[in-house]
Amino acid sequence: MRKKVLILEDMETTRTALKRIVESCDDAITAYAFSEVGPALACMMENHIDLFFVDIILKPQVANDFSGIKFAEYVRQQEEYFGVDIIFVTSLIGLEAELLRKIHCYDYIEKPLGDGKIAISKILNAIEAIQS
Repeated sequence: MRKKVLILEDMETTRTALKRIVESCDDAITAYAFSEVGPALACMMENHIDLFFVDIILKPQVANDFSGIKFAEYVRQQEEYFGVDIIFVTSLIGLEAELLRKIHCYDYIEKPLGDGKIAISKILNAIEAIQS
């Protein structure tokens, strides 16, 4: 059975890299990548998503933008997605503990991805968890 991963990330280079990494983990994974909340919401309503990668700040030009957190909170409100893993992708350090507690996120990945070794290991662990 195919597993479906949704990536919500405004930065094209990060979004493309995450999609490439996720899809390279397993041929039975379909990755959907979006830069905006609207299309991501439509996708998750049309497809059962098994894992989410969500950027915290999707509109950096807007002061105090936490639209990624709002998206994750909405995901958690949907009965179908109550226990589905969410991994935040962020350059904000210090929010991790609150996000882990408040939204029950699985983990977080710090931006920039750099050489990607830590990010890739976290991605692989998350992919392995959805395949179990």
